[in-house]
This record gives sequence, C-alpha cells and structure tokens, in this order.
Amino acid sequence: MRTIGLLALMGFALFVSFRIFTAPTKTVQILSAPDGRRDARLQYVYYTSTPGFKVATRERHLWHTIFYLPKYTNEPSGELNVQLRWTDDSERLMLDINGKPVWGHDFNDQSSRLKSP
Repeated sequence: MRTIGLLALMGFALFVSFRIFTAPTKTVQILSAPDGRRDARLQYVYYTSTPGFKVATRERHLWHTIFYLPKYTNEPSGELNVQLRWTDDSERLMLDINGKPVWGHDFNDQSSRLKSP
C-alpha cells in the first residue's frame, strides 16, 4: 500500500513539472494535404502574451515539429491572419501571415529545412 502511495505521489509530481515546463498552446488549424498522405498543424504557443507559431506535420501517427517562430514583428498594426496551405502537388507546405508567404517546407528537398517561398 505504501508503494502505491509513493508511485501516485511521484506520478503527480511528474505531471505538475510537465505542466510547468510546457508552454500553453492553442491549435489553430489542422490541414490535410490534397493527396491525403500528410497532415499539417498550426499552433499558437504562448511563452508571453504575444503568441509564437509552431508548425508540425505527420504522415502516420506522430506529429513532428518542423518550424517554430517565436514571434512575428513585421506587422505594425499587430493584427495577424496566420494560416497554412499546401501546394496542389502536396509536396510543399507554406505558412502565410496576412496573405504573404513567410515560410515554406519542400518535402522533396531534405538538404534544407527552411525555404524562402
């Protein structure tokens, strides 16, 4: 009985420490590629009051973060319309902010993760 209590206490401590060190996130968009082979997810990550942006993809079960932008300061008005989009051939994923491409990932070219649009 004492062992179960100790394990429960350790599990609770692990859970609390995980919650403290993990920034709050909000999933904004999940988008499937046109060919259905991949999914992309856009999340707001709140380390401060201004959100950062995290892009992750999955081909089967697990999500893999492929891009993180701590904050976007190139918009003087402060209003941001952020969205993901796939190219028609499903080989390139783009992140647009206020209608302008900011980042892209080409799944055929593994030599460089970040590509200018």
